[in-house]
Amino acid sequence: MITAGDAKGNEPQSIATGKRIPNSAIFLKRTALEFLQIVFSCREDYKYDPDDTITGIQISDSHAADLSSMNVRPAIIAVRGPISWRNLGLGGGAVSSRNMKTGSYSFADLLTGSISLSVISREGIEAEQIAHTVFSLFKYFRPELQKYGFFTIQNLSMGSESLIEQEGTDDVTYAVPISMTASVAETALLVDDVGRKLKKVVIETLTNF
Repeated sequence: MITAGDAKGNEPQSIATGKRIPNSAIFLKRTALEFLQIVFSCREDYKYDPDDTITGIQISDSHAADLSSMNVRPAIIAVRGPISWRNLGLGGGAVSSRNMKTGSYSFADLLTGSISLSVISREGIEAEQIAHTVFSLFKYFRPELQKYGFFTIQNLSMGSESLIEQEGTDDVTYAVPISMTASVAETALLVDDVGRKLKKVVIETLTNF
């Protein structure tokens, strides 16, 4: 059984719905996007709306991005990078405890992943302004985001403006990258009965070869 959450009981959850998100990989990108969508929906400029026809800014992941609309309005596009486990716990194996009576193991570790956000606009200064806003939001709202399951938010950085030219057209767009790493606490319980079943499966599989 695998669960997520820190020692304070802050479980990874959706900001928009409050529902628990047990998958740390989905949690990192989805919650980051929901956070930006909620904040920008409260603004007068670059006001976000779920309706693509009236929104003042596009905020989505790379697979859901409407590339044609980027020439009409600015956009914030999110991409999740690799996720790794920190290998903490007793003996460096993420073991937090063992029940000698039942033979079960408890594991606790931090899963760390990177999130990249690209702010795209037809105007370089606009891309810079929006990127600085996004950068500041994750910096100053970090304590609030931790209540929704982020254990840490670190290595927050904003890159330089770059020019993007689309081949075969006169359209020119500018992009400013923002990157950060975030950690989510995760726990797991390995019951001895599960271990015995796994050993049986392995033995039977090897025997059949």
